[in-house]
Parts: sequence; structure tokens; C-alpha cells
Amino acid sequence: MSVLYRALWTDDSQNDPLTYVDLVRTRFSSWALEDPAARPLDDGSTKVTLTQNRSRIITIRTAESSTPGDADGEIVSHVGIECVTQDSATEADASRTNWTTIVRVVTDLSSVHVWVENRVETDDLSLRVQVGRPRLVDDLLSIPGRPHLAGSGLFTEVQPILADEVAALTELLQSPTRALPVIVCSEPGGDHDDRWTIWAERIARRAGGIATVITLDSGAVTAFRRALGDLAVWGGGVRVYTPTPVVDPTDGWRHRYTPGHLMASREDAMVDRIVYVVAQMSTRRRVPDEFLGFTTTAPAEAAPGASAGFVSEDEQERERIHWETLLEQQVAETNASERELAQKIGHLDRIRLALEEQGLHELFWGTQHETGAEIPDEVQDTSTAVFAAQMYLTDRLLVHDDAPRELDGIDTCPQAYSWGNKTWRGFRALAAYAEERSNGFRGSFWDWCTEGRPFAWPANTKHLSMTESETVQNSAKLSRTRVLPVSTEVDPSAKILMLSHLKISEGGGDLAPRVYFYDDTGGNSGKVHVGFVGPHHLMPNTKS
Repeated sequence: MSVLYRALWTDDSQNDPLTYVDLVRTRFSSWALEDPAARPLDDGSTKVTLTQNRSRIITIRTAESSTPGDADGEIVSHVGIECVTQDSATEADASRTNWTTIVRVVTDLSSVHVWVENRVETDDLSLRVQVGRPRLVDDLLSIPGRPHLAGSGLFTEVQPILADEVAALTELLQSPTRALPVIVCSEPGGDHDDRWTIWAERIARRAGGIATVITLDSGAVTAFRRALGDLAVWGGGVRVYTPTPVVDPTDGWRHRYTPGHLMASREDAMVDRIVYVVAQMSTRRRVPDEFLGFTTTAPAEAAPGASAGFVSEDEQERERIHWETLLEQQVAETNASERELAQKIGHLDRIRLALEEQGLHELFWGTQHETGAEIPDEVQDTSTAVFAAQMYLTDRLLVHDDAPRELDGIDTCPQAYSWGNKTWRGFRALAAYAEERSNGFRGSFWDWCTEGRPFAWPANTKHLSMTESETVQNSAKLSRTRVLPVSTEVDPSAKILMLSHLKISEGGGDLAPRVYFYDDTGGNSGKVHVGFVGPHHLMPNTKS
């Protein structure tokens, strides 16, 4: 079950923490039953049918636990509740998608701690999932008090900052106690229709509880840029400042920047990406020890409609086979990565020794960190990989402007970061191959990869195919999907049949990315041309 969203906060200002816990039960019950006048539910399970083809199981339990305190031998008692909703379709659902929302509140009678989480599980790995906070978060944060996570207050509304308040914003961003991301939205220059404020509201509506959303008008944008330089945001752009002190100018890559022109031209996709970035951060946050009494698997992990504690032998066997298969695949991939890493480390060490023999050891260590001016080591997602390739690799690799197709789902899925960096690695491999071809290498991309060069792509059928099956090539319906855009240097028609492709992921179903390319290193351009970057389902084959 994938965690999509996790909000955590503490409130030390409650005079009567037990009343706060009871109030959470009341607000949860109203939200879960979709009835503002509903009475608080008692401990136990309730099944209800809701609108929009939904069935919901509601479970509430009270829990008590004890954990060691700060002083030696001290035991602290905690009391709280766990409230869970599990939603599924009331009619046929081929993907068997289940949504779970969990609320846990615990108190030691001096402060209260809250944990809200959204999860999803489905048989359809390509399912588009829109990440965002449940409305219940607003209900809970509206309880009077001072909710915070370490040094960050929690907000669900946009926080406008004026020019004379920029110093306070800069201090917040540079604070080592800041625990939440800060999303800063800037006013565009020149004439505009104020749509940028709508972007901020949409982001805040979905990222409440896990990030702070701030807007800067034109005057504040100018002051902010004077304060932070290249680490600022301007021109209608949006920047996500991760919860690390914003002080090092070379750390710009850590704080994701979305230019204003992309916000204007692809608003929905960019909002999804921004929200997904902070949601992904939230799911990696460690849960405080105060919640140890709530870390059991029941009832949150129970399948909707299943008898408590009962799983059939056939289902257990299917689960066992499924997880063993995944484990075998992961072990094989890890072993391959370990072998490749060992080769790269050996290569780097030989470079280091050669430089030291020539008295140039400082040159080796001086390249350990990015300066911000050279090719980046990593990217955030597949779209960013495309942008980076079009910016840094054009001497040997041309990614056509029409090559990226339907990347929104790829950029917002749980594997977005991993797939983006594998795509970036593939682009760098193709560019390095083209460079060596210009320096005299004779052989195909596959041949080059099998030699284990520093930027080589794995040369195996799980990761690389230099052609398609005869069935695909002989099918007009299937082969025409591989006629892809290319530079007129290669073909005057600006299209050519591309059969070679990188398999960014074997798993991931129809959403798994593919990169189709044409090798013209021996032709007029002397480059590799990429004509397609997108989901597997757009390149159907006989197994599709």
C-alpha cells in the first residue's frame, strides 16, 4: 500500500488535551459520514454507502501506550484514538483500487500529536493518482491552538508576503529549524491576468499541512531577488524550497524551480508536479515515538470487507509468489547495479592515481561537487531530464521538441524521481557514445555499452533493444507508431522509423517510460536523435 500524503504536527497549547482528542473524533465522524450533523462514532467498525459509487468502512479504536521519557527510568503514558476510512467502488472496478485515510491523535496530557495519512493500493500500476490533502486536515487544523512541526507552523491558506516582509521570509528559509517545504509563487512581470494567484491557491489547497505556500507581488519579488540572488524566484515562476537552510548558491538544484512560462502553458501538469514533490517528501518523514501504540497493522491494513485476521490459503500463496518474484527482480537489479558501481569506482580510482602521478590530485578532488555551471548529476523527473538534455547535451544528442509525450503521469507517479534519473542517465549514455564515435569508435551503441564505458547503459534485453520484433515491423498499425520526428539533417521529411529504444523500467505497466532513438553518428549530423520519450502504452506491441 503506497503512502501518498503524510501530515504530522504537535500542539503544546491545549489546556485540555483529552477534550481535543474527543473533538477530533467528532470532526472525523462528520467528515467520514459526510454529514456535518453526525453524532460522534463509537469504537468499532461501520460500513456506509456514499455518493459517486463509493463504499466506505469506518473504523475507530482507542489506544493506550507507554514509552520511555527523557529521564532515566521514566515511563510516559499516552492515550489517543485511531480513525480509519477505507474506500472502494460499489460497482465493478477492474483495477480494484482502495483508498485509505488514517488519523491518529495521541496525548501525554501535556501536548497533543496528530498524524494524518492518505494511502492507495491498486492492481493498475498506470493509474493516474491525484495527490492532495484530505479535507479533514482543514477541519483539524481549524481547531484553536498553535499546531507546528519542529520550527514550522502549519497553514492551509496562501500566505502573502510584501516587500517589507521579505527579510522575515529569508530568515525562515535560512533557519535550520524549518521542518516543512516552503513553496514561493512569484508575480509575473508586465501585463498579466492575475492567474498566478490561482496557481498559488490550487497548490495551497492540495499541499496544506505538508508545505507552506507564499506569494510575492512584484515589489516583494524584487526585494527577494536582492536578498537571495539566483536562489530567489521571479517572472511568475514557482519554487519549492526543501526543508534545508537556503544559504549555498550552488544548492539551487535542491530547490525545484518551475519557470513562469511553464506555469502558464501547462498549469494543471505543473501544479500536479509541485504538489507531488512536497507530498513525496512528507511520506518519508519519520513518525514520532509517541505513536508507537498505533503502529499495528490492524485495522488500517485489513482488506475492505474481509473478516478480521482471515486470509485464504490461495490468497496467501498468490501473495507469496508475487512478493518472491518482486524480490528476485530487485535482487537481480541490485546485483547489476553493484557490479556497475564497482566498475565505476575502479575507473575513478585509476583516474585519481594517474592524476596524482602527474601532480594533479587537486584537479580530481576539485570536481567532487557540482558548481552549478556544468551538467547536473541528477534531475527531479523525466520532463526535467528532457530539458537538461536539450540544454547540456546538444553537441552530440538531439531530443526533438515533439519527442516528449504524455509525461504528466510519469512525472507525478511514485517512481517519478527514479524514472527521471534513469532517463537522464540514458541521455548521457547516448551523448557519450556519440562523442566516442566522433573520436574513432567503430561499433553500435550496444557494442559500446558492452565494453563497460563510464557512461554506458546496461547492455541487456531488459534495458536496451536495438530493434523491434518482426511482428511489430511487419504490422503497419504497430510500425507507424515508431515513425517519429527527427531533424531534417537526417531526413528531409522530418520523420524517420526508429526501432532502437531504451527501456527505462521493465516494471510499472503501461506507464513505464521508453526512449526511442536513431543513430546518425555515421551520417550528416554525427549525432543521436531522440524522437520519443513517453509511456510504454503509446508504443504498443503484440503483448499490449
